[in-house]
Amino acid sequence: KMTSLGDYEFFVILFLFVLLVSGCTKTETIKTTTIDYSGIEETPDSYVDRLPDSMEDGVILQAFSWKFEDVTNLLPEIKDAGFKMVQLSPVQQPKGGGSTWWSYYQPVSFSIGESALGNKETLTTLCTEAEKYGIKIIVDTVFNHLANISDSDLEPDGTPKVSPEVEKYEPEIYAHRNDSGSSQTFHHNKSASGSGAVTQYYAYGQLPDLNTSNPLVQERALAFLKECIDVGVDGFRFDAAKHIETPDDPQYPSDFWPNTLGVAKEYYKEKTGDDLFAYGEILGDPDGGRNISCYTKLMSVTETSYTDGVKAGLVKSDAAKVKAAKYGKSSSDEKDLIVWAESHDTYTEALGYGNTTGPKRLTQMYAVIASRKNTNPIYLARCDEGLSVATVASYMFCEERTAVLNRFHNRFIGSDENQIADDKLYICERFDDNQKGAVIVTGDFTLCGTKVTVHFENMGTGCYYDQLTGEKVYIKNNIGEVTIDSNGIAVITQTKDNVYPEVAFSLRSGSFIGSLDISLTKTNVSKGSYKINGGEEISLGDSIKLTSSSNGKVNILVHVESREGKVKEMNLVFNSLSLLPGQDGKFQVLGINPKYLTDYEVYLWCWGSSSSRWQKNYEIVDGVLLIDFNNSGYTNFLIGLFEKGHTIGNPASWDSSCIKQTKDIAIKDGWFDLGDW
Repeated sequence: KMTSLGDYEFFVILFLFVLLVSGCTKTETIKTTTIDYSGIEETPDSYVDRLPDSMEDGVILQAFSWKFEDVTNLLPEIKDAGFKMVQLSPVQQPKGGGSTWWSYYQPVSFSIGESALGNKETLTTLCTEAEKYGIKIIVDTVFNHLANISDSDLEPDGTPKVSPEVEKYEPEIYAHRNDSGSSQTFHHNKSASGSGAVTQYYAYGQLPDLNTSNPLVQERALAFLKECIDVGVDGFRFDAAKHIETPDDPQYPSDFWPNTLGVAKEYYKEKTGDDLFAYGEILGDPDGGRNISCYTKLMSVTETSYTDGVKAGLVKSDAAKVKAAKYGKSSSDEKDLIVWAESHDTYTEALGYGNTTGPKRLTQMYAVIASRKNTNPIYLARCDEGLSVATVASYMFCEERTAVLNRFHNRFIGSDENQIADDKLYICERFDDNQKGAVIVTGDFTLCGTKVTVHFENMGTGCYYDQLTGEKVYIKNNIGEVTIDSNGIAVITQTKDNVYPEVAFSLRSGSFIGSLDISLTKTNVSKGSYKINGGEEISLGDSIKLTSSSNGKVNILVHVESREGKVKEMNLVFNSLSLLPGQDGKFQVLGINPKYLTDYEVYLWCWGSSSSRWQKNYEIVDGVLLIDFNNSGYTNFLIGLFEKGHTIGNPASWDSSCIKQTKDIAIKDGWFDLGDW
């Protein structure tokens, strides 16, 4: 039988109910507010997006393993996305012709080479075109080591053997590789690595360590820097700089950097009137008692501890940890530090373990880094999961989300900074006497796509604008309601109608036979059109169809405009091909360089589920390689070039004398375009 409750029991139950409900609600930070924002007038500023004047203030796009030609075609979008610099993979002649990304970090020359990425001519064209857009080109450079033969092919003293390819391009350096004394061009004191003297021997990957104190090595290194500057290169990233001694080295000081980079800086200044941009890869701290100032007086350096701290805070949805992230190289000025959300090393390593950072988390990390004061952020354009060379695999670099973050960075160069940890929301305020703005980031995926209450400190009462959506954001008494986007960020400034159009394509490049359908998705596009090979203007719908009966390049220029009058242009480049008729059942390799067929020995390395071996089961008809894989059991193959007349000793074993090789080719596709090889 129910009995009535007394006053005491009623209030006890009411109290418990209130506790239960309050424990289920969101924190104060993320629930909407009841502040009255009425009466706040719109007072937008007239800021116009632009790239910074100085490279030291700009954002770097790492065009990882991109062809120089692809960078050239994408320059309009790179500029629209707010990148001041583009960093290329090493342009020195790579080991084996450069069929893998890592082979570019095992060069065989100190000169601009010819590889799948391009050559001196296409690099010159890129640099010339980039200047028209106000974009600077920097080149990844390898001076610490040259290529080995293999990890297991060692000299009697245990140091790695230098690849014989080096003899072709750097005969003097190769000839003195095993000398003793000052003429020695490679280090052979392997035991030094155990004492922390990493500047004298770098054992990682068993790579032949150059004696960078040697005058001949310095001469060739300087010649390369000058060659690059002469074709229009504006800066350099020095791979493994940590492993090259400085004049202040406590154990092995040398004048390598003054005699190479120092002279190159003077050379660039004389030619252009500007300062050469340079930074070195210093992962962690220098070893063997070396201070970071040994390097920062010569160049900027990479900083990884800060990225680790930011990511750890975002993963825990702890804005206080994000705010507390520190620069590991505390002895250097912040302007000496190059930061990234990820590098090509961290990405390729994570691929091997199957634990790459997801795009949402990556965007959040980059948002924090790009918002900060006094940084040169790097944005890595990821390669595909197959680590393909000479392929633009991802266009996240030119998505509006990335572009808005870059524009924010460019806009507030030199402005003050204030970081706020507001529960799960990290806020970076940037402001000066003329403008205010903020980047808001959350690591909590459940807040993506929701409206949250943000507590600012320096924004002031007024009407602001979300730079991703154009939505108005009212702030009163330093409190405002902001919509977090689907990736966990928001970017607000005082500029109105600054939302750009955006188009996502199912394909941006590649080869096709007969016809090709390209689907597309438009965002904030009021009108658009495209031209094929400079022909008539065609209205842009939801797809572009290409048809061709002849071989050749197909260039598509897409032009779109937003409702606010913002304009964006995009270049798409395809290659139209035709198969040889009457060759049913045979795999066709098209576009192969004729000199490969006449000047080299061509072998196929084929493999399947149970075996792999070298074969020459092909014929050449009208410059096309026709291969019969019927009933072979093979699923993939690659093409290898050898010296003319070379014979494979053991067909079932990889032959390391292969001069150049293609990437892996899937047999099921039936044809492959080798025109860029």
